Amino acid sequence: MNDVVIVGAGLAGLFAANLAARRGATVTLVARGRGGLSLAHGCISLGESDWDSLPSQHPLRLAGKDRLASALAAFLEITSSQGIPYSGQADLTLHLPTAAGSVQSVHLAPITLAAGEVEVPVDTLIANFDGFRDFSASLVADGMRRHGARATVVDLPIPDAPGSRDWYSTDWAMRFDDRWPAAEVARRWAPLLKGANRLGLPAILGLRKTTAASELQDLLALPLFEIPTLPPSLPGLRLERLLRRAALASGCRILEGSAAIGRIDGRHAAGRALGVVAATPAGPRPVDAGQVVLATGGALHRGWQAERSGRIHESVFDIPLPAASERDAWVGPSALGPQPYAAFGLSVNTSMQPCDASGRPYFDNVFACGGVLAGADRSRERNRQGIDLVTASAAVEAALA
Repeated sequence: MNDVVIVGAGLAGLFAANLAARRGATVTLVARGRGGLSLAHGCISLGESDWDSLPSQHPLRLAGKDRLASALAAFLEITSSQGIPYSGQADLTLHLPTAAGSVQSVHLAPITLAAGEVEVPVDTLIANFDGFRDFSASLVADGMRRHGARATVVDLPIPDAPGSRDWYSTDWAMRFDDRWPAAEVARRWAPLLKGANRLGLPAILGLRKTTAASELQDLLALPLFEIPTLPPSLPGLRLERLLRRAALASGCRILEGSAAIGRIDGRHAAGRALGVVAATPAGPRPVDAGQVVLATGGALHRGWQAERSGRIHESVFDIPLPAASERDAWVGPSALGPQPYAAFGLSVNTSMQPCDASGRPYFDNVFACGGVLAGADRSRERNRQGIDLVTASAAVEAALA
């Protein structure tokens, strides 16, 4: 019998699993697939809005700003303990370059990314590697210059050229893990970096190991920073891996590749979940739990689904979602403008319990966090990761109260 079963393995689910396990709970995480961290920049953005000005049903307002400090402290402790320390703070914005030639605003970032703060007034070189298709150094440098930075491109060699196929960031990272000694790389690069003040590289300096960046920086005697590439994104993959390692080390069990269907105890009129049934390759597997936390994401991750009839429902317990009956009302007039469906999700109370229109919880022991929650267009508000961390903290706290 688990104290908690968590459904979903994105940032919200993995963070919730860590929080619950670190509090001594018996935890099982069930996931149909992997979350979206491999597509993400690996940083934490809290958005730019004043929380007090957010709508009353916004996930951040419901979770409460008083949970922000403890959620971020727990995140920083976990990442540091796994050898990938983060830098930053909630009230300070970092402006970091992107592979798309823009500048993103975040609040926490791995130290290898945070060192790329665009507003630092130093001459910066951006590395170009022949044969790496998912990164344009000139595009990055142009974007930094538009933001007022002094950035130019430098071509850097690698110990051995790629083969006949396209290489992705993971291929390069594994070479830095296994076959490209930092001393040899530094020997080839040093003559080309004389007089440089800072070096920016695509985020390819290792996946399993995290020492290449610090080793190169010491050998070159030159500050360097990484820039997230097009997916798969190494900073996102590193974050996913460290959260999984930390969860497993804390005793959490993980069932991957298994869709979850909610189990309901019909003997209780108030509504209570018994756990979930995991659809494993060996057949249905009941996972009993005293509490259930849904971290299943939005429509993209099938956290909620829409039927041809127009009915929208959450995917584990079939909880209905409020939405206009006319589908035309689900989308905005412009493809580039706000989309109402982006804020669809479960309506919850301050304990993160999914509730009906009258505010009554559907189940007294089911909680939700992250992208499955209603009330926020996380992409446009740029607070996706902040919502994940703070609502996961609130859900676990309520579940284990």
